[in-house]
Amino acid sequence: MIILETTRLILRHAVLTDVEFILDLLNTPGFIANIGDRGVRDLCHAQTYLLDGPISSYQQHGFGLYVVELKSSGESIGLSGLVKRSVLDSPDLGYAFLPAFWGRGYAVESALAVVRHSRDLSISRLLGVVSPGNTASISVLEKVGMAFDSIMMWEEDNSEVLLYQLT
Repeated sequence: MIILETTRLILRHAVLTDVEFILDLLNTPGFIANIGDRGVRDLCHAQTYLLDGPISSYQQHGFGLYVVELKSSGESIGLSGLVKRSVLDSPDLGYAFLPAFWGRGYAVESALAVVRHSRDLSISRLLGVVSPGNTASISVLEKVGMAFDSIMMWEEDNSEVLLYQLT
């Protein structure tokens, strides 16, 4: 199901046929370094990730991470959307793209659409979580109107992360 459209992109619900794309994305060095190793090493684990992650989130919260496709080709290039984490009191903006599509403005374009979508969903506070050294992601958060809020310890791996908030 298509959720959002931009000039160049379609953001749609993830479905089980996205397993190969998810397997590729979650095992890129950038994903592992900046977001974390999800332990998804085969198609079975990719299916579990989809069921327990985005698909479950759509059902529980009415939002989640969406597959980002190029309008021109239908190629899946990334994920972008809203994530509700137990360690945060508000949803956060999440995104990840295949390295071949970095530096083309797709993260900002999709994130801006997700920010607008969060308003449509009456989300009053939107956060962003980023690793301190991930300057590209920090730039995306700032370009969509977020500002640094605080430093927090991330319980998943006991690492320090930067918390941003939509202003």
